[in-house]
Amino acid sequence: MASRSTPTSTRSVKPALVAGGVVAALLVTMLMLSGSFARVDSTEHCVLTRYGTVIKRKMPTGLNFIPLAEPTCFKMTQRNFPDAENGKEEIQATTADPVTVEGDVAVTWSYNPGSIHQVFLDKRTPEAAETEVLNAVREGYRNALNAWTVNRIFSAERARLSDDVRRQIQAKLGNRATIHQVFVRDIRIPPQIEQARIEAARQAQVLDRAQKQFTIDSVNARAQLLKAEADAAAKELEARSYAANPALLQLEAAKAMSSGLAQACRGVQTCVIGGSVMDTWQRPTP
Repeated sequence: MASRSTPTSTRSVKPALVAGGVVAALLVTMLMLSGSFARVDSTEHCVLTRYGTVIKRKMPTGLNFIPLAEPTCFKMTQRNFPDAENGKEEIQATTADPVTVEGDVAVTWSYNPGSIHQVFLDKRTPEAAETEVLNAVREGYRNALNAWTVNRIFSAERARLSDDVRRQIQAKLGNRATIHQVFVRDIRIPPQIEQARIEAARQAQVLDRAQKQFTIDSVNARAQLLKAEADAAAKELEARSYAANPALLQLEAAKAMSSGLAQACRGVQTCVIGGSVMDTWQRPTP
C-alpha cells in the first residue's frame, strides 16, 4: 500500500506565515508602545486622562508610560501677550468723555499653580484657557479706559493707567491666572480731538503764565503798599516826637539852618547874610 507524502510547498508556507505574523505583531506592539510614552518638562503641568476621565492630576517630570491615555499640558512659566509671532495687540476702548481711542497693549502673565487643575476641568485644552485669558485682557483694558478722560490719559497721571488696567484684568480672571505686568505702549485718539487737545494745552500754558505774572504783580503791589504804610507810620511817629519835645524840633530847625547856610556860602570867602550884598569879595582868578 503506497504512503501519502506532504507536498514540499505546503511545508514551506507555514513557517513563512508564522514569521509574518510575528513581525506584524511586533509592528503593532511597537506602534502601540510608541504612543504610550510622554515626556513632561519641569516647566509644565500635565493632566493625564483616559477617555475623558482624569487618572492623574499632575504627571511627574520626565518620561511617563501612558497606555491608552492622553496628557494635557499647560506651560507654567511667565508668558507674553502678544507674543513675537502675533506682533502687537491693538484694542479699541471708549474713554469717560466719551471718545473712542485705540491702544497698543502688552501683558506678562502666568497660570496659577493652585488653580490650574480647575482651569483644566473647565476648559480641557490649553487653547481654550488661553482664549479666556486674552478675552480678560481686552475686557479689562476697556473697563479701565472707561474711567479715564482723554486729558487725564495725557497728563502726569499717565503712569497710573497701566496699574489700573492690570487691576481690571486681574479682577476679570480671579485666581485662574496672574497678571504680572501691563504695558500700555501707545494710545491714539481721533485727529480732530488731538488738535483740540493740543490747543487746549497751549491755552492752559498761556493762562498759567498770566496767573504767575498776576501773582508777581500782586506781590509787588503789596510790597509798595506796605512801604507806603511804613513811611506814613514813621512820619506820624516823627510828628508825635516833635510835638512831645519842642527842643527836638528846635534842634532840627538849627540843623536845617546850618545846612542851608553852608549851601548858600559854599565857594565864597566872605558871606553876608541879611545885607544887600551877598558876596562883597571873591578870590581873584589866577
